[in-house]
Amino acid sequence: MAAELRFAGCLYAAAPWANLTGAPICALEHLQALRPYFDNVCLVLPDTGDLEDRAAEAQIPIWRSPLVFRGLRTGGIGHLLRGIGPVLRSRWTYVGGLVRRLRERPGLLHVHSRAPHLPYALLAGWLARVPVAVTIHEPWTGGAEAWFDAVLIRIFAARTVFPAAAVADSYPRFLRRRAVLARYFSALPQALPLPPPAARPRIGLPARLGHRKGVDVFLETCRRLHESGVAFDAWMGGSGWESDMACRNAADFVARHGLEEVVADMGRVPGLGPLYARTDVVVLPSRRDPLPRVVMEAMCRGIPVVATRVDGIPEMVADGETGFLVDSEDAAGFAAATARLLAEPELRARMGAAARARARQLFSEDAYVAAMLDLYRGLPLPRRAAGEGAA
Repeated sequence: MAAELRFAGCLYAAAPWANLTGAPICALEHLQALRPYFDNVCLVLPDTGDLEDRAAEAQIPIWRSPLVFRGLRTGGIGHLLRGIGPVLRSRWTYVGGLVRRLRERPGLLHVHSRAPHLPYALLAGWLARVPVAVTIHEPWTGGAEAWFDAVLIRIFAARTVFPAAAVADSYPRFLRRRAVLARYFSALPQALPLPPPAARPRIGLPARLGHRKGVDVFLETCRRLHESGVAFDAWMGGSGWESDMACRNAADFVARHGLEEVVADMGRVPGLGPLYARTDVVVLPSRRDPLPRVVMEAMCRGIPVVATRVDGIPEMVADGETGFLVDSEDAAGFAAATARLLAEPELRARMGAAARARARQLFSEDAYVAAMLDLYRGLPLPRRAAGEGAA
């Protein structure tokens, strides 16, 4: 990495939300990692949330303009007419405000995620005449919306970033031509005093709780383990439940199968570190997941992972070495792999050590920064000479 390389101007990262899910955290950490190479950095947010506190701790400035959502596609014509005004005004304000900010302090706009903020951030970057890059955090789903996003990115973005080769391969070829591959990164946590050993080993599902992350498969795995006599405790939590119905369905399942003393619903957990410290196996039965951050976090902490063989997960988990990969929807397979890890502490320790070593190779901040600097070198960004400060 060239220490003398420095770009003039401000690096903006447009996050899709202000919560502590994968893409927003990546947007913030992107700025933290690249801050030494720009005059300034700024986190662009479309709402308020816990990410703001984390940005304040990192001393990352924030520009915020809330986007209003009213569910206009459902509810009939009356609901549409009542709600369309606030929705359109919020988008006009977001685009106009961001354009003014980019013109006052020009630089580079890096948009994270194909979430609803994408077209407005792209438009603002184009109107302000600043280079735009987009990191795509979602798997390709097809359909009109996905194609619309892809075309917008091709027209308005100078470069595209994919977090995993499997995700890139699933997208249209016209996006891959100007794309780079850059995995997320994570600092290895400091060694903390180990908590006293628990009476029973513990498994965890750290996720946005709902159908996409396979909460139903996780609970069915717990049911199978419990009914087969395996002694364990389980928790599930992270950025909260995706819906009240998903939460109620999970609670009904737990009650119906007598799992109240086994499975703990932690709900929204701002910081997962203390839970990871008391977890022996992470179980993630996602149905789609480009490069799940929680797998990276578990591996960095030396925790073996049992996860689905989908999207970019096989690029993270070495099956049989750092954990196990299971087909999607295969609760029996999840139960068998998890039971084996729970029954063999030496296997857990060996796989956990291998996971931590693999994480050092795959999820390196230096590698991420080098990839981003190589990408930015190809954009029309003014540079500063070595040792030259900001104007």
